[in-house]
Amino acid sequence: MADTPKEKAATETVDIPAEDVEKAAKLILDPGYVTKKDLPKMADLAWATALSDAVTKYFLNDDDDHDPYVYFEQFDFDGGDIDSIIFNMDIIKTRDDALHDLAEALDEKIVNNEVQQTTY
Repeated sequence: MADTPKEKAATETVDIPAEDVEKAAKLILDPGYVTKKDLPKMADLAWATALSDAVTKYFLNDDDDHDPYVYFEQFDFDGGDIDSIIFNMDIIKTRDDALHDLAEALDEKIVNNEVQQTTY
């Protein structure tokens, strides 16, 4: 029996180059987030998810006492675009703030002024 797309995605391994992890980690510390504008491969959900996991592991193994609360989120924008952001909740305090930062970084229009409820 063939794998469903969800099962296939769960079994795929995505290789994230160390330099991309380091770049994302620096951005997580300042300005507090990373988007596809910084790393264009984040346009791919599987890659962005793997990057988020890699950045979290990077900070767990970091000897520089950095311990940011790294969070990954996707948001819908006007026109149907869906984009990802990895952000530091110690700097970007709410999902709504992350939505606005992502919209500004990517020059996207927010559908409404409320954070969307994501269903999985």
